[in-house]
Amino acid sequence: MTEWDASVAACGGLTADEARKNDGLTQLQKKVAARTQECTRLNHQLDAAATAIAALHHDNTLLRQELEQTGVVVSLDHHRTR
Repeated sequence: MTEWDASVAACGGLTADEARKNDGLTQLQKKVAARTQECTRLNHQLDAAATAIAALHHDNTLLRQELEQTGVVVSLDHHRTR
């Protein structure tokens, strides 16, 4: 038992395989944390884009309603150069 305790103490309480697995878990946890931060950032961008799109849609609707009320549409075809 003394030999076992000395062996375990020599490798920091973990066997080489356990230490390797712990290192792998630590690396995976770091990757998960980075991906979570990236997803959060992208979700914020998505929310901002959705808000901008909704505002543009609202403006477009108002402009279409205004156009329907005035009823004047001017063709720009004769102003274009060919």
